[in-house]
Amino acid sequence: MNAVRKPADSLALDLDYAEAGQVHFDRTISELGDDRLRGPSLLPGWTRAHVIAHVGFNARALTRLVDWARTDIEHAMYESADARNREIDCGAPMSTTELLRLSHGEANALTLAWRAVPDDRWADEVSNAQGARIPVRDTVWMRARELWLHAVDLDHVASESDVPAAVQRRIVQNVLDTWATRDSHRVHAVVSVTGERLELVPSPAVVPATADPRATVSGSLPNLMLWATGRRHAGVSALDVSGREIGEAPTARRWL
Repeated sequence: MNAVRKPADSLALDLDYAEAGQVHFDRTISELGDDRLRGPSLLPGWTRAHVIAHVGFNARALTRLVDWARTDIEHAMYESADARNREIDCGAPMSTTELLRLSHGEANALTLAWRAVPDDRWADEVSNAQGARIPVRDTVWMRARELWLHAVDLDHVASESDVPAAVQRRIVQNVLDTWATRDSHRVHAVVSVTGERLELVPSPAVVPATADPRATVSGSLPNLMLWATGRRHAGVSALDVSGREIGEAPTARRWL
C-alpha cells in the first residue's frame, strides 16, 4: 500500500490499523489455494471467495465516500443492497490470483483517496451504507475493522488472536454503543482474564429512558468480540447483578 500522510492524532492510529490489517488480509489470501476458496467461510452462505470479493469491493465503496468528501460531489457507498450483493456474487468465482489483484488494487485506490483528503476536510460528513451521517475520517476505522474481522471469517490460518487487542476492544465497544443508541439495548462486557469493564460510551441522556435493563456478559476479549459481532456464541457467560455467572450468554442481536 502507498503510505498515507498521517496526522498526529487518533486518525494516524486508525491508518496504522488499516495498513496492518490489509497486509494481514492479503497474506491470508495468498496462502489459500483455489480449492480452499470454494470452501465455507464463517459467514453463513458465503464461501471464502465471497468474503474476499466483499472486502475488495468494500474498499471501492469507501473510496466513493472519500471522493464525496474531497470533491463535494455526492457518491453513495452502494447503489443498493441488491447491487452490493450482485457485485459480491460476480467476484466470488474469481481465482486466488484475481482476488488478490482485486484486493491490492482497490486497497491502493482507497489509500490514494485518503492521501488526497485535505487536513481540514476529515470532519466533512458523508452517509454510510445504513444511511447514517458520519465524518469521512470514520472510513479509516471502518476499513480497519473490516479487514481484521473478515480475515478471521476466512477460517484459514488467521484467527481472532491475530487481531490487535486494541482493535478487539474497540470493536466490542462499537457494538455495545450501537445496541444502546439504536436499539435501546444496554449490555456491559467484562473481560474475564483482567476484570476490565467495557462500558457504554454514550451519556445517559443519549440512551433512551425506555432502554432495556442493563445486561452483563463476561468472556475473554477475543470471545467477546466474536460473540458481539455474531460470529461465535461459545465462551461468553451471562452475569447477574452481583457478578456471578448464571449461564451461557444469549445470542447477540444484530449489529450492522
